Amino acid sequence: MNQRSKIKIHGKTYTIRTPDSDIDPQELADYVDTKMQELISGAPKASTLDMAVLTALNITLQLFQTQERLKVLEEAHTRQTKDWTERCSGLAEQVKTALS
Repeated sequence: MNQRSKIKIHGKTYTIRTPDSDIDPQELADYVDTKMQELISGAPKASTLDMAVLTALNITLQLFQTQERLKVLEEAHTRQTKDWTERCSGLAEQVKTALS
């Protein structure tokens, strides 16, 4: 069930609906606000809209990079699991043969 939450980003309060989650919506908003402030400090005359769009793009880039790293790790884990399974099966066969 969705719940209503008030969050604050760049000095403005927003009321949003969020799914039930252990993640605090304000914690997410604080992250966005921090990233936005980092950009604004480098371009103080840029519009708030421009900074919001650039912040969204930067966070999306981080998300995509993290997803790619996760994919690589999952593939490595799958290969290692397969390798260890084959090794264990081979050892089990050797033990079985030795005990026969």
